[in-house]
Amino acid sequence: MLLKSTESLCPVCLQKVPAEIVGESDDNVYLVKTCRLHGSFKTLVWRGIKSWILWESLNDWEPERLEGDESITGVEEGCPLDCGLCPQHLRKACFIIIEVTNRCNLTCPVCFASANERYTYDIALSDIKDMLKTVLQYECKTSVPPIQISGGEPTIREDLPDIVAMAKEMGFNTIMINTNGIKIARDKEYLRRLKESGANLIYLQFDGVTDDVYLRLRGAALTNIKIKAIENCAELGLGVILVPTVTKHANFHQIGDIIRFAKKRIPTVRGVHFQPISYSGRYPYMPENDSRITVPDMLRAIEEQTGGEVKANNFVPINLGRGCESHCSFTNVSILAEDGRLLPLTDFPSEGELQELIESRKSEQLWPKHARGVIKDYWKPSENCACSCKFYTGDFGELVECLQEYYLSISGMPFQDVWNIDVNRSRKCCVHIVAPGNKIIPFCTFNITSVDGKTLYRDRVYMSYINLRSR
Repeated sequence: MLLKSTESLCPVCLQKVPAEIVGESDDNVYLVKTCRLHGSFKTLVWRGIKSWILWESLNDWEPERLEGDESITGVEEGCPLDCGLCPQHLRKACFIIIEVTNRCNLTCPVCFASANERYTYDIALSDIKDMLKTVLQYECKTSVPPIQISGGEPTIREDLPDIVAMAKEMGFNTIMINTNGIKIARDKEYLRRLKESGANLIYLQFDGVTDDVYLRLRGAALTNIKIKAIENCAELGLGVILVPTVTKHANFHQIGDIIRFAKKRIPTVRGVHFQPISYSGRYPYMPENDSRITVPDMLRAIEEQTGGEVKANNFVPINLGRGCESHCSFTNVSILAEDGRLLPLTDFPSEGELQELIESRKSEQLWPKHARGVIKDYWKPSENCACSCKFYTGDFGELVECLQEYYLSISGMPFQDVWNIDVNRSRKCCVHIVAPGNKIIPFCTFNITSVDGKTLYRDRVYMSYINLRSR
């Protein structure tokens, strides 16, 4: 059954090829593509045809299309070969990543950035400032998106607090630090400097609750390091998002344990953001379909491993209604009840409700009023939640206020790789990386890696930067 026609890339030569998304008799959805030089490829992208179609219906919502003066590059070969952003891109940033180094204090077998490999770099402060100016010029016409400072391992840089302060001064209000936690666990004063400079959220690599998981995915026993990093954040009042890279054989069975770990550490831990393994960077291998983790796999595992405390139908796509590709992500927000259970605030709309949402979204006059009704319908507090017993009286504003302390976000984003890249998805990507040379590139596209380790953008961008700085 043909579900959709699109374009993709050949996993061998990285040339653009026609592709189809098809449903087959095993009730799975596959991306099928053929390169005239290297043959045909088929990879699993979703489990459950009906579920895929239901989530696909959310793609009828109009994206926040880029205007002509917001494009940086022209169109020569077409998406995803002209980044960027080029006029074919349809979505402004909801999230900006800036990699300030590729040095790292670990050598993780699953690193999508291949940190510490072949070459190293630290982006100069002056160049970081120029990159942030590019974001402000092209991505911030109506609002300034959150920015994540990443690597490599950004805390290797002693001047990271200076980078944070510069971003804050330039107008970035939400500044996250993407870290493995080693430095901030061992050096609380360094963490304090980050907070005082303007960092307000730690995006903490957190793959599981036992050392065997870290030994397999990171090459080191890190459980106590992770706990100490969270304790230091709690002491200094910094929020934490736990970020597990999930593989079928290393930690898929610990999804529920990770959620329970997070729940016990509310309000310091504000969320868990699962990232099913992407076959890129140091891990460009051709995936077996049994090893591929899809969105439905994650939602089913969350429901089963939490004993139904959080159910699969409690999740919706991230940025629902803002033109992002609906199959890219999932999210849920829950309130912590007095009895220690999570009370989900979100539900996936029924088919009838979906049609109503889509039709109302097409009318600019109806949308603002309808949006408020949707929020009230889908974000209802339970009478026995922790916030209601203290001061919630039924006012929506008070609900938002109490959510600042007693909530947990559970979300996920399976990044695309060379095997399953769908150009239609890439054009709607809202997670953007700002790169040296003042280009902005969708994050999945930036990390695409061929089967023999050649990258579509990453190595070319950073090697050009290294060569330019060495002159």
